Amino acid sequence: MNTTMNTSAALSLAKRSAVAAVLAITTLALNACGVDTVQERSKPTMTQDQAKKLIDSYQTDILANLPIKPVSSPTSFSDLECDANDVDPHGRKQTWRSATFDDLQLPDRTRAADTFRTYLTGRGFQPVESDAHIGWLKMKNPKDNFVAILDDAGDTSRTFQLEVISPCLWPDGTPLA
Repeated sequence: MNTTMNTSAALSLAKRSAVAAVLAITTLALNACGVDTVQERSKPTMTQDQAKKLIDSYQTDILANLPIKPVSSPTSFSDLECDANDVDPHGRKQTWRSATFDDLQLPDRTRAADTFRTYLTGRGFQPVESDAHIGWLKMKNPKDNFVAILDDAGDTSRTFQLEVISPCLWPDGTPLA
């Protein structure tokens, strides 16, 4: 009888260990697949109109502090759906606006990039590493996830753009039903 109890206890312990291992592996897999991200996506955000006002504010401040001026007024806002190929929920948008600088010699572009980096770092932005595009300087504000990019700052085309981009947000601030 003692052997039966030991065998039974061993089987019970083995079953519990197996269940615990399966749960741990499942939890790791779900976390890796973005369960937290799905929960994050389902939270309310600022509205698209609020994001546009903040983009205008950031862009105005950055332009006022750059040693160069754009050739024209900032473009109209552009919108793009976020996570179109990702898991639900869908319907969040990202909005951005750009300003173009033209006919800039390399020393002017270099000075503008240095000023851009210094100014935004002073405002709490942090550099974002990206292998996708060598010619840009990308900075992100960790407090609100807005991104500012000086695109083609290292290019020889003598033209580059300042882009300010919102994080993904719900157009009306709340997830779609």
